[in-house]
Amino acid sequence: MKNISLLSVLTFYSLFFLSFDTTACTTFCLQDGDRVVFGRNFDFQVGYGHLLVNKRNMRKSALIRPPEKAFEWTSRFGSVTFNQNGREFPYGGINERGLVIEQMALNESEYPEIDDRFGLTELQWIQYQLDNSASVEEVIASEEILRVSPQSVAKLHFLVADKLGNVATIEFIGGKMIVHTAGSLPVPALANDTYGNSMQYLENFSGFGGTKEIPVSTAPLDRFVNAAAGLEEYSEGDIINYSFEILDRLRQEDSSTHWSIVYDLSNLEIHYQTQKNPEIRKLSLAEIDFDCSSPAQFIDIDEAPIAGKLQLKAFSPETNESLINRVWSEVDFLSPMPVEIRKVYADYPGTIKCVPQKI
Repeated sequence: MKNISLLSVLTFYSLFFLSFDTTACTTFCLQDGDRVVFGRNFDFQVGYGHLLVNKRNMRKSALIRPPEKAFEWTSRFGSVTFNQNGREFPYGGINERGLVIEQMALNESEYPEIDDRFGLTELQWIQYQLDNSASVEEVIASEEILRVSPQSVAKLHFLVADKLGNVATIEFIGGKMIVHTAGSLPVPALANDTYGNSMQYLENFSGFGGTKEIPVSTAPLDRFVNAAAGLEEYSEGDIINYSFEILDRLRQEDSSTHWSIVYDLSNLEIHYQTQKNPEIRKLSLAEIDFDCSSPAQFIDIDEAPIAGKLQLKAFSPETNESLINRVWSEVDFLSPMPVEIRKVYADYPGTIKCVPQKI
């Protein structure tokens, strides 16, 4: 496979993943006055990962194969993301304008067929939104020129929130983008069933129109009910700690909940803990240099702070390759991946360039 083409690599990668049934995750958004926070549990087979600093004014090209059209963009905003598949392919994150986007598995997802718009695979679509969108409205509006490509390898749906407290679910059902927001989003939460099914199920329970007791199960619909109950029960107090209490309530009993994250959109902060390091750590975007002329940075997600502060380190191609090899080697459905496929994703950051704005 020494002369393996990008087309062959991505075709193999996509076909391999199509048979994979992704695991569970849960998200919610909680607001207290002008304070907006976003909670997220990441449930998966492996918990190792990186927090990555993504710079503004970076010129990028989509990692996509024909017949999708070539697409390029320049990042408007810096962001911090949680990654297992290498830099530029995040599971979620927050940008410097206070936009958060996170993904969860949804077996019913069916992405749009190829049309006149540009296509991005599901994880690069997340990075694009963090690069370019300052609001939920801008994420939704991007559908006019951009869609999640059917070349994507995981069936996902998304919860998006911005600093002003706007929240939306974004799903792809029957090849169409379905959005719930404002009046069509009475409960700002999402698990691993469609939002419509989740709200219909919620109506069976006490406090939401029904008579059943709130369930203790961590099945997808039951987690949605518990997230809704947690949001409903909040009155006042430390909103960050309370959000972690909700996440603890949603934790998987089989120890597959590896990350619990609370984004403070109002103060541009990330609070998180991991299964291997349950200490709640904080990273403030105000302390990060997002200028693309400065070195790219990252931190091991399990790393402890020194003197109360997280120590970001210089990112390198070797760092990226090490992340991918470690995660993919420990995940059953990823471990057979040839080195050539790993290299395509590991080397991709080398294709993006800094293009500082002219003053």
